[in-house]
Amino acid sequence: MRSTRLAGHRAALAGGLLLASTRALAQAPVVQRPRADTAPAWTVHPDETLDLPTVIQRALVANPASVQGAASIRVARSGTRVASGELLPSLFLNSSVVRSDIAAGSGAVGSTGASSYAAGLGSSLELFTGGRRGANRERASADYAAAEAIDVAQRYAVILLAQRGYFETLRGEELITVAGSRVARAEQGLRFAQDRVRAGTATRSDELRARLELTSGRQQLNAARDSLQSATFALGRIVGADGPVGARAPASLAVRPLALSDSEVVRLAVASAPSVQASEAQARASEATRRAARSQYLPDVRLTGGYNVANQSPVVGGTRPGWQVAVGTSFPLFNGWQREDAVIRADAAAEVARAVSLDVTRQVRAESARLLGALRFSEQNIVLAGEAVAAAQEDLRVQTQRYRAGISTALDQLTSELAVTQAELGLVAARYNYQLVRAALEALVGRPL
Repeated sequence: MRSTRLAGHRAALAGGLLLASTRALAQAPVVQRPRADTAPAWTVHPDETLDLPTVIQRALVANPASVQGAASIRVARSGTRVASGELLPSLFLNSSVVRSDIAAGSGAVGSTGASSYAAGLGSSLELFTGGRRGANRERASADYAAAEAIDVAQRYAVILLAQRGYFETLRGEELITVAGSRVARAEQGLRFAQDRVRAGTATRSDELRARLELTSGRQQLNAARDSLQSATFALGRIVGADGPVGARAPASLAVRPLALSDSEVVRLAVASAPSVQASEAQARASEATRRAARSQYLPDVRLTGGYNVANQSPVVGGTRPGWQVAVGTSFPLFNGWQREDAVIRADAAAEVARAVSLDVTRQVRAESARLLGALRFSEQNIVLAGEAVAAAQEDLRVQTQRYRAGISTALDQLTSELAVTQAELGLVAARYNYQLVRAALEALVGRPL
């Protein structure tokens, strides 16, 4: 009995010492650390803030793809002019001055020599080319159509790039807001935990968990600031600025209905998407090139003529004054299989171009359907994410009251705080995913929807 009472006294004494040490730790002064939720000194501030129309306008001016598209159109237009010029006669001037001691009708070499002076105007016109000129005109027209379609595709690709940079910057700003809200909730939770520890209704572990959540929130805030800085510099490069550029939020980011139904959007994409038009034009150009190559198996008929003004000279081979008209033909019988090689190469290029055109059409059909499905899912996700935020905030409100009253635990409080953060992040992701999917669909179709 005596040993049992002694053991009981020892256990009570140990329990008292443990409780006293716990209360001492709880009442110990907390070392103040610098706040991480305030903007650090190295935060980069944007040089200017632009709205979406201005971002798109400046991106179209600064991006090399826009310049390349315009240059390709000029080159293609010049090609059509050259192809049309084959139907017109060519004009040329010629002149000659000859000094020789060999004269016509002279049996001996003259000692004084003779001279010949001449100038003339000539012209040449191809009367028959075996269809080559028509094929070249069709090829040049198809090249011009392809250049225009590629220019539209590049233009919308630049617009999509500008929209991505703009929305990524806005997303970064909202992620900073979400992280700041998490830090504010964590600070409030830490105060509640400290109050309960001082009141003796919670343990030191509750305070440490709350402090850990505050540290995690500050880390998330720093990561969001870093992402925003990267986004502002990327947006500055897109618009042609030398420094970071911010994004001015629009009046609303709400879901906007499409002007066409889903089936009409798919039909529009298959019929008039810039990539489809470009591939079909390139296929027509390859077919015209094949016909031009086969025209080498037919003779060329050319009409030439001109008028020369010259002096009367006895020089052998000297130009005689007067006019001349000639019709000639040219037909190579054998040129080392160069004609056959040109035809084979043209046939192969035409087959590849046709296969590419069909594949691009199938790709556009599948991609438009995929983007429409992603757009509808994004619309639903925005609604669901909004409901999740409302439910998580209400749950946090209830848990906060229960925790302050000592009914729930710190783990319940931290779980509700993390649920609010995750729900807010999900809402931000859903809103901007919708904007990016819609921009990608418009870029694929080649027109605003």
